[in-house]
Amino acid sequence: MSVRRRALAELGVGVGLLALAAGLTVDVLSPPKKADAEKPRTVVTNAMLQAARTDNRCTRGRVALTFDDGPDIYTPQILKVLRAYRVRATFFVMGQKAAARPGLIRAEAADGHLVENHSWSHPHLADLDQAQIDWQLAATQRAITTAGAPAPTLLRPPFGNTSATVDGEAKLLGLRVIRWSIDTDDWRGREPGDIAASVLDQVVPGSVVLMHDGVRQSAATVQALPTVIRGLRARGFCTALATD
Repeated sequence: MSVRRRALAELGVGVGLLALAAGLTVDVLSPPKKADAEKPRTVVTNAMLQAARTDNRCTRGRVALTFDDGPDIYTPQILKVLRAYRVRATFFVMGQKAAARPGLIRAEAADGHLVENHSWSHPHLADLDQAQIDWQLAATQRAITTAGAPAPTLLRPPFGNTSATVDGEAKLLGLRVIRWSIDTDDWRGREPGDIAASVLDQVVPGSVVLMHDGVRQSAATVQALPTVIRGLRARGFCTALATD
C-alpha cells in the first residue's frame, strides 16, 4: 500500500471513530452520494402532454399531491406532467439527494412547487438521539436553501416515524410535521392503474396523497399521474399545495 493510500485509509478509520465517539452514525456524517447512474425510462410522451387540461375548479374541495424521496431520475418527468396540467405539488426531498441534484431543487421551486424536508438519509428518526435528529433535519435545510429554494417549513418524517424529540427538534427549526391521508404504495411496484385507483377510490376533501418521485418504481407513478389529475378534477377536486 502506498503512503498516500495508507493515509487515506487511516483518515477514514479516524472519521469513523470520531463519529462513534460523538454518538453519530457514519451515515449521518457521510458526504452527499453521487447521482444515481441508472437511466430512467422515458414515460412522458408528447401525446400525454398535449392532452392535458388545465381547468382546476374546486367544487368539492382541495387535494394535495405530494412526492417523497427525491429529487431523482424520474423527477424531471414528474415535473413535465405537473407543468402541462398546471399543478402545483409538494416535494418532500432528502438532503443528500438535494445536494447531489441541486438543479432539480431549483426547477421544483421555479415551477411554484413546495420543496420540503424529508431528512438527510431517510432513517427512522425516532430511533436516533437528539443530536442525530438535529443533524438530519438541519443539514437537509441547508442543502435545500443552498440549492436555491426557500427554507422548508414542513417535515415529513420517513415512514411517518416520529416522537416528542423529533417533533421538538422540528419545531426549533421552524418545521411543522405533516404526514398523509392516502398512501398509494407506489414504491411497492404497483401498476399505474392501481396507483391511480388507490387515489380516486379514497379521495375526500382535504386529502393528502403520498406518491414517490425518488424510488426505482417511480416510472409507474409518472404513468399514473395524468389519470390521477384528470380523475380528481372530473370529480370536482382541485389540486393544491399541502399548506393550502
